[in-house]
Amino acid sequence: MATEIRMPQLGLTMEEGTIAKWLKREGDKVSVGDVLLEITTDKLSNEIESEVDGYLLKIVAQEGEDIPVKGLIAIIGEEGEKIDLAVDDKIEATKDELKVELTGIASKEEDKSAVTETGRIKASPLAKKTAKDLKIDLRELTGTGPGGRIVQRDVLAAAEKKKSQPSIEETIPAPQPVTVTEVPGDIVKPLSNMRKVIGKRMQANKQIAPHVTITTEVNVDKTIALRNKLNAKNLEARFSYTDILIKMSATALINYPVMNSSITEDSFIIHDRVNIGVAVALDEGLIVPVIRDADRKGLKAISAETKELIAKARENTLSPDEMNGATFTISNLGNYDVDGFTPVINLPEAAILGVGRIVRKPIVNENDEIVPASMMVLSLSFDHRVVDGATAAEFLKKLKGYLEDPDNMYV
Repeated sequence: MATEIRMPQLGLTMEEGTIAKWLKREGDKVSVGDVLLEITTDKLSNEIESEVDGYLLKIVAQEGEDIPVKGLIAIIGEEGEKIDLAVDDKIEATKDELKVELTGIASKEEDKSAVTETGRIKASPLAKKTAKDLKIDLRELTGTGPGGRIVQRDVLAAAEKKKSQPSIEETIPAPQPVTVTEVPGDIVKPLSNMRKVIGKRMQANKQIAPHVTITTEVNVDKTIALRNKLNAKNLEARFSYTDILIKMSATALINYPVMNSSITEDSFIIHDRVNIGVAVALDEGLIVPVIRDADRKGLKAISAETKELIAKARENTLSPDEMNGATFTISNLGNYDVDGFTPVINLPEAAILGVGRIVRKPIVNENDEIVPASMMVLSLSFDHRVVDGATAAEFLKKLKGYLEDPDNMYV
């Protein structure tokens, strides 16, 4: 009897996975434990193993396709067994619209809403492709598929309506595609799955969220002294500036809870827990493991957890749950001699903190004296749909106060 292979849910917040590479081909014999394919979820690669013996009768989801959790990706059965895929289109093989008939058994699943808590729009792969081809904004559509999912007929209906109501944008000539001529000596490398995911996320984040970035310069002499003192007493811990920034940021977020929020289509959620994402640079790109409940943990616990997660990130052993659920992100480029930058918000979070290097320079103190000091630039990008400039400035001022005098955290 044929067995359906569906997209597994590898984490509590996982909603879909991308088919990265098939390691078996249609018709291949497979055994329990054989690796069938690789999928990527939030920049993490996973191998999917067969749970049954048999033959790979049908590959439904092709490489590069985004398939929702529990969406059909393949069928395994006995050699020569006949199967009947009853779908409007092969690409429509999603968890809402796919009806698979195997020996008279039909399978159908439902979703509750076309919009998730993170603001992601639920639409079938064919609907997404059609919307892209017809230049239809899925965010403006109401789905008529099972559970409110947007299907191709919704996109086609919107396209017909658009024809009768031409927009101003349609009168503007479309930009010409960029052409690149390869010359001898050029190296052409295909985009990795991680780079594709990063590209999609960054493009979406910049298009959706109205970014505003504010900066401030901080005298971190007292924070440096605190770190040196702590490391002298805890030789096994070795606290980093990122560890200290995580704790200070978490404490500041308690005072400005709107900074610790996530936005949906028509509301925003102020989180009770402070989960800090930490950007980690890899050879292929960027990954963001999450320190959960950073506001309720001591510095030593934060330091140990950060080191463990960074090590896992570089070994590609992070679980999906260790990469999801951040409510605020820190990106520290101080080790790269960067003074300041404008970090991109990691939606649905409301803000991200960029951290520059520490530089010794002359400053004018409160007595109008020119003295040397260790200065750091902080750059805070925030989503102006949720956070106003004054609130962001007050939060940054609070964090600056902690860095300039860590005793301020306790008053």
